[in-house]
Amino acid sequence: MSKKDRRRVLAAIWGCPTRFHLDFFDEDDHVVVSCGNKSVVGWWLDLFKTAYPNIQCLEKNDIIKLKPRVNVTLKLNKVTGLLKITGKNHWQWLVECLADLFEEGNADAETIVSMSENSVTRYLQLDKDDEEVQDLLDQIPEGGGIMTHDYIMRLWKTLLDDWFGVGACVYIVTPKIDSERLFQCMLLMIRNKGTGFKCTLITPAKSPDGEKYEKTLEKTKRRMKEVKTAHHKRLLSDVKIQWVLDNLEVRHEVFSTNFVAAYKDNEAEVLTTTAYFHKSHFHFNQKDNVCYNRLPTNDLKRNYLFPLGIGSNVF
Repeated sequence: MSKKDRRRVLAAIWGCPTRFHLDFFDEDDHVVVSCGNKSVVGWWLDLFKTAYPNIQCLEKNDIIKLKPRVNVTLKLNKVTGLLKITGKNHWQWLVECLADLFEEGNADAETIVSMSENSVTRYLQLDKDDEEVQDLLDQIPEGGGIMTHDYIMRLWKTLLDDWFGVGACVYIVTPKIDSERLFQCMLLMIRNKGTGFKCTLITPAKSPDGEKYEKTLEKTKRRMKEVKTAHHKRLLSDVKIQWVLDNLEVRHEVFSTNFVAAYKDNEAEVLTTTAYFHKSHFHFNQKDNVCYNRLPTNDLKRNYLFPLGIGSNVF
């Protein structure tokens, strides 16, 4: 299996809901699972003992060693919470068992949204306790109105975060998107992994001013690898980057409208604006039209998505 295929496998496992914020690193002959919270040690032990009631825990210095099956060794550092999955059959065990362990042991799992210490949350400058979605929506005049660029950006991020957090089907529609907005969208997806949301970006293959989406995507990939945390470590690992690239659906259509929308079950929301999701609107003191509506899901599909070639005309 190629390195990229292994990364995709790890990304799919990482995307499962977990009580703690984990990260995966493929070192060829072993896989490392890290966590910034030392309480993860007890969680790992509970997970393994529940799945393997007869498993033995051998302790030496700071390392707890467990053998869930032949030729697989788990080395858990009880000080740092670092887990190393080693042995001749370590990859087979990881692929066959780890996602199931997460599913069985995380009935009460939290999503990353609830973890304020997470670096992605800090980078996005999101604090749901200080700024609820409804507080922002209440500032829009009845029937819509003209709003400033900083307000539109805050509302855009907060709405997307809220929709991803409840596991909605989300659509971002814009003729122009720059690497910073695309990067923020991807961070919001990573922040809410495990909720079951779907995200579709609808944008032309080439913007009205000639900028190709593929070029914007390449800039975004570089940005994802370059951004560091306060501790001078990469904000996003290769596994997280792979996960978000695998889970963002991109559709290329030609149009000139801008909106973000989401639906779950029979309820939908849509925010329309004259602002492109692009630095040309958000890095300057622009003022744009904004209108927000709640509507039935079928109306969103019929009146907003189907005209852009999304879905069918049978509702």
